[in-house]
Amino acid sequence: MEEPANDKRKYSRCKQCKKAFAQAWDKKAGKYSKQESCAECAGKNKGESEVLTYKIDYVPYPYQAVMHESGARFRVVSGGIRSGKDYAMMFELVLYLFACANRERPSTMIPKVLGWIVGPSEKIAKQNFDQLRRLVPSALIASESRSAGEMILKNGVEIRIKSTYDPEELVGVALDAVLITEAARIRDRDAETVWTNLEGRLNSPGRGVDGKGGIGLINSSPRGRNYFYKMWTWGQKNHPNHDPDWESWTWTHFDNPEIAAIADVTQKNGRTYRENLELRTSKARFAQDYLAIFLLSEYAVFPKFDKCLEYIPANLKGDEREEYIREWRSPKTYNSYTIGYDPANIGDEPIVWVVENATGKVMNMYNLKGKDWDAQFDEIAYISRLYNNAPVSFGRTGHEIVGSQLIKRGLVTNPINEQGANKANLVENLVRIVERQLLTVLDDGSKITETVKAEFDNYVRSKIGGRTVFGNGPDCEHDDHVSAAYFAFSDTDTIAMPLGFDCSLYGVAKNKY
Repeated sequence: MEEPANDKRKYSRCKQCKKAFAQAWDKKAGKYSKQESCAECAGKNKGESEVLTYKIDYVPYPYQAVMHESGARFRVVSGGIRSGKDYAMMFELVLYLFACANRERPSTMIPKVLGWIVGPSEKIAKQNFDQLRRLVPSALIASESRSAGEMILKNGVEIRIKSTYDPEELVGVALDAVLITEAARIRDRDAETVWTNLEGRLNSPGRGVDGKGGIGLINSSPRGRNYFYKMWTWGQKNHPNHDPDWESWTWTHFDNPEIAAIADVTQKNGRTYRENLELRTSKARFAQDYLAIFLLSEYAVFPKFDKCLEYIPANLKGDEREEYIREWRSPKTYNSYTIGYDPANIGDEPIVWVVENATGKVMNMYNLKGKDWDAQFDEIAYISRLYNNAPVSFGRTGHEIVGSQLIKRGLVTNPINEQGANKANLVENLVRIVERQLLTVLDDGSKITETVKAEFDNYVRSKIGGRTVFGNGPDCEHDDHVSAAYFAFSDTDTIAMPLGFDCSLYGVAKNKY
C-alpha cells in the first residue's frame, strides 16, 4: 500500500526532547510505526550517546576515488556493467548524509537529514536499498522497512526510496542528497521533469552540508543520447554545455581491476574473455553496456556530425571569446557564399544557413520564426547583401511565391524540387559532405547551435512500404536545419577519382535537382 500524502499520523513528538520526528511507513502493513522517541533519543536510551567508530567495508578503486574526491555538487557516472557505479555512489551518499547529520540544525528542520534513492522503477531503486543495507552498520539503524523503502538512522538521517513513475510526486520536501540510479532508463518524456523537480528540492534553504543546497549523484549505463547523455555533457569540461557545478566520468567494464585481470587471458576456446564477450554481444550492446559509450540511433543518417564541429579555444574568455566568434562569422571581401533557405509560414520555423563556398564553413544560421513572408524575404535580402550578394537555394515545393519575391528584391535564386527521389539525393549528398568533413559548424554553445546538433544527431532514415524516408527521429521535433543545409550544399558534390594508388582526388561538380 502506498504511503498517503500529507497524513498527520506521519509525524509524532518525542516524549523526551519534545522535537517532532517522522514515523516510518510500513507499505506491507499499510500503517506508520509507533515510536515514542526520535532516533537520537532512542540511541541515547541504549547508551550509545558516546562517539562510536564503525568500519564500512569499502575500498574504492583509483577511478572511483576520483569521483569521491571531486568537489562538484552534481556528479554523473556513465558506467558499464560491473564498473561499481552503484556501490561507489551509494557510499558517497551515505558519507555525505552522515556529514550533514554532524552539523547543528534547527529543531524545525524535519527530518533533520533527508536523502532519496530514485530509480526508473521502485524495483530498480530497491536494489540500491539492498546496497544501503550492506553499507550501514546495524547498530546505527533505528528503524527500517524494505517494503516501505525507508531507513531511519539514530543520528537523524532518513533515506527513502522513490520511483520516477509519476514525476509530479517528486516534490514537497527539502532534500540533502539524491542518488538517481539507471537514469538513462527514465522515460524520455519524463526525464527533464524528474530532474527539475529533484533539483528544486535540493535547492531548499538550509539543506546540504554548508546549508546552501544538497548534492545530486546520477549514474547509469547509457541508452543512446537521451536526457542522461545531456546531463553527462554538463560535467564535461571541454563540452560547450559544461556547468562548473557538474563533473562526469565514464567507467568501463574493463576498468574494474578484477575484470581487467582476466580480460586478455586466453580461455579454452583460444579466445580471450574480452573477445568471447564481444562475439556473444551485439556491437551496439557491447559499446553501451560494457564500454559505456553513448551511441546514436542505428538509423542515424549523420553519425559523424560531431567531427564537423569546431570548438572555440578554451583559453578565450569574455570579450576575446566574443571577438573570436564575430571574426569567424564575418564575411570576407573576396569570398563567395551560398544561402540555404527552408521556407515556412509564420507558425513554423523558417531556417536560413550561410555557407562559405571555398571552405564549407557555416558562417551563420538564422531562425526566422514569427516573421511573415514579406519579413522573411526582406531579412534574406539583407543577409544576401551582407554576404557578398550570396545566391539563395531553397525548396520550392509548395512555396511557389518564394522565387518571384526573392527575385523582386534583386536576389539570385536556385529553386530546388524536394519531392520523391530528389530529397534522397539531397540528403545523400549532404551525408558524403559530412563524412568527409567538408562542412564546419562553430560550436559556440548558442541555443541555435545546440538545436543544429540535436537535429543532425536525431535525423534518421526509415523504411515505409519499401520506400526510404528521411526525417527527424522521436527525440527531436524538427529537421529544418538539415533541410537548409542540404539546400546550401546542393551544388557541391564530392567525387572520388581513382589515381592508381591509395589516394583520392576530390573535385567539385554541379548537381541538377
